[in-house]
Amino acid sequence: MSTTFCSDRAEPSSRRTTAEFSRLIHLIYEAALQPAHWCLVVEQLALSVSANKGLLFTPYLGPQHGGLLFPWNLSEADLQLWATRYIEHDIWSAAARDRGLWIDGAVYADEDLVPREVLEQSLYFREYLCQVGIGRTCACSVLAGAPGVLATAFSVYRPLEDPPFSYEEQDWLRLLIPHLARALGVMHRLDTAKLRAATLLSTLDRLAFGVVLLNQRKEVIHLNEAARTVMERDDGLAVNTQGKLQAPLKHASRFQQWMDDIQLNQHHPAHFSDRYMVVRSGSSPCCYALQCAPLTAPDGWTLHGEDACYVVFITDPEAITLPDLDRLRAIYGFTDAQAKVACALAGGGSYKSTARQLGIAEDTVRSHVKEVYAKARVNRLPDLVRAVLSLGQANV
Repeated sequence: MSTTFCSDRAEPSSRRTTAEFSRLIHLIYEAALQPAHWCLVVEQLALSVSANKGLLFTPYLGPQHGGLLFPWNLSEADLQLWATRYIEHDIWSAAARDRGLWIDGAVYADEDLVPREVLEQSLYFREYLCQVGIGRTCACSVLAGAPGVLATAFSVYRPLEDPPFSYEEQDWLRLLIPHLARALGVMHRLDTAKLRAATLLSTLDRLAFGVVLLNQRKEVIHLNEAARTVMERDDGLAVNTQGKLQAPLKHASRFQQWMDDIQLNQHHPAHFSDRYMVVRSGSSPCCYALQCAPLTAPDGWTLHGEDACYVVFITDPEAITLPDLDRLRAIYGFTDAQAKVACALAGGGSYKSTARQLGIAEDTVRSHVKEVYAKARVNRLPDLVRAVLSLGQANV
């Protein structure tokens, strides 16, 4: 393998050494065996070219539809915006596709894709990129796509006021991209489910509220970082020796009854809105609010060889700030009534209580929910709640 890190257009940087190249290659192939490490790969590759953000992703397919998404230094709210609102306006990806630039191993920067004045006038830049501090990119076609293999891109970003990515930096990435392609290609061929599961886990760990995934026996198969923090506090919630969620002893039977009442029945989504309040130990009367729902959609989540059949959200009611209605209308194109319904459900309301709160019929709430699902590109209530809460503030 050649270790010449640049073409004759630029001298190699002193920090881009053989040792650095080998370290990054090791990280890439390690992630092929341990998909949870892909976000670390993205971070290290981005830092190697002095970028302040990075993304390994499927350009035309959001994660809610099976696409891959491994970010560095991009918030979950920003990524939700891209996946649900602006993916169709991504003029960088569109330019690569329309101009036939989407070939394996290709690397393009800034005006190779879109002239700067066109970029700055675009809706994608004005409404999205400039809001998240992105103005420059170096985009790499990792996999152009083939039967059974998703098209995959790796992009690094800088603010518009920063210098463009140099030829040397582009050449450095050209050396690394084939290794990304081989590692991802093997995973696509052998274990696409594992790669998509890693995308899911990365998404869940970016959320500020607790997410617990349960199997059909309602045993815990995954805790996101926020949920692990809750369990480590040992102040009201725990995972018992049978691998199930457990409330304090004096409330254990009532909590167990609440869990037992939540069945795998997609025709009764109101179950999700029945919050269970777990009183936390300590001097202050704080609580954890739990919401649980069955996952019955055909694109359900599979982790560690088991299907996730239920999802539990853990929030602190005192720390929830829902996004304002104007933001939901702007992002998702909701009507005023649809935004109110989405917020009410995300805040823990049932269909019945939402109807009562808004002064409308329960059937009207259900009608609004169908439209809300379509506009937010979700197909179940837990995904809608996650999307809405990620745009506001919900902590534990």
